[in-house]
Amino acid sequence: MTEQCVILLGGLGTRLGALTKDTPKPLLKVGDVPFVEVLIAEARRRGFRKFLLLAGYRAEVVENYITGTDVPGRFDCTVDISLEETPLGTGGALVNALPLLDESFLLVNGDTWFDFNWLDLVATSRKNGAAFGMGLRLVHSPDRYETIALDGTRVAAVRPRGAGLTEALINGGVYYVRRDVIEGLGMPSSLEGDLLPRLVAEGLVTGVAYDGFFIDIGIPETFTAAQTSVPARRRRPAVFLDRDGVLNVDTGYVHAAEDFTWIEGAREAIKLFNDLGYYVFLVTNQAGVARGYYEEEAIHVLHAFVQAELREIGAELDDWRYCPFHPEGTVERYRGSHAWRKPEPGMILDLMANWPVNTAHSFLIGDNPTDIAAAKAAGISGHLFPGGDLLAFSRAILANSAAESQS
Repeated sequence: MTEQCVILLGGLGTRLGALTKDTPKPLLKVGDVPFVEVLIAEARRRGFRKFLLLAGYRAEVVENYITGTDVPGRFDCTVDISLEETPLGTGGALVNALPLLDESFLLVNGDTWFDFNWLDLVATSRKNGAAFGMGLRLVHSPDRYETIALDGTRVAAVRPRGAGLTEALINGGVYYVRRDVIEGLGMPSSLEGDLLPRLVAEGLVTGVAYDGFFIDIGIPETFTAAQTSVPARRRRPAVFLDRDGVLNVDTGYVHAAEDFTWIEGAREAIKLFNDLGYYVFLVTNQAGVARGYYEEEAIHVLHAFVQAELREIGAELDDWRYCPFHPEGTVERYRGSHAWRKPEPGMILDLMANWPVNTAHSFLIGDNPTDIAAAKAAGISGHLFPGGDLLAFSRAILANSAAESQS
């Protein structure tokens, strides 16, 4: 399982003038947070828990930012920093960091954000046997860029700039990388100039085209535009999912992996929402804790299993909440009413308070009237799942919503 996200922070950022005199470009604030924090947040919500920052220019500023703002604590992750004493290029920066690299990792440019389901790139690249997988964008009039020619899933060629094409796929700056392809690369070196041509010739590079918001903060015009476009993009609609009876067959107080059976289409429904850019949250009553059937720790273990199952297909739950309380509980400390127990909206409201949710386009899917009541109390719509195929049910919700917005 790929859990490491590597972020390239090198580069002087000279086109931004005085803005980067003392601050590396990825640490400049966009909205109210450093741009690199946007990337960390996006990777973290997709389950990447290990971060490696490749720092060159003003590396001490990067170190001070990580320690001074407690990035590991705020994002519940680990953060390592690889320092360059002299400029090494994008390839050399990875060679320099080889002892810190996992067997495979997600690699992203620190000054661009290509907003798509990064887990899908990882899962698809692994499925296709890639040593190097590229997230690609389709652009019109691409003469400013090198373009990518695909033969099925394989990258057949990287074409030079100025080819006169009407439209073409270009490199989006997000990659799945296997560590062994970095070994033997020189320092300094370039991913684009030294590594990629060799791997393409060996048939080891695959590409996947994605739609999605893209911004490069490297020039004054786009950096200014990012001040509003990036915060707006991060405010996403969310889908809130009940668990037992929606994601898994409800056999009564399910709390162990061996008793967890996926509802038809449930994993695929979660991936659909991931691919469409929704936040995907789990909200579940867990009265079995109050009744003494299992401990809270069992919930965490089961949800780790659920996440691992989802990541196999490039999907992820962004976050989850559970309520272990019940008015008739037999365990004293869990006995009683609680604002998080559905039909109360507490779990939903807490997620909304901690994530930039676009509530107007958010909704809940549950299998019980209490789920729908909780959604209503939180100010979002609720949909009662009757059983069957959750993917088909989810698609119908989205289709109805699209039709209503056009009417």
